[in-house]
Amino acid sequence: MTSLVGLSAFVSALVVMLAMYTTITERTREIGILKALGASRGFIVSEIVKEALLISVFGVAAGFGAAFLAGYLIQRSYGLPFEYSLWWGLTAAGIGLLGGALGALYPAARAANLDPVSALAYE
Repeated sequence: MTSLVGLSAFVSALVVMLAMYTTITERTREIGILKALGASRGFIVSEIVKEALLISVFGVAAGFGAAFLAGYLIQRSYGLPFEYSLWWGLTAAGIGLLGGALGALYPAARAANLDPVSALAYE
């Protein structure tokens, strides 16, 4: 069970990294404008990580909603008891948020190191 959870956390971090990398590629000009206006590397990294964490929060909330709905439907349809554990819920939320933050670090660092002139000329 632990290896399955670890593997799913790794895959979810890779998916977040791919999504944020695509977002950064699409926003190269905007990042160039921020850098040309004097935004620091730390500011750019923090903005990208905050965006990834916000997306992760919505993903965790949607996952909990889907799990509660599935549990209710299973319990109602088949009469099987479906138990929720606060510990596993907090663990799942922590893994989701940590995966979102770690998955955003590489794209954020890459965006922070962009040259403003070449970023503004990017098409």
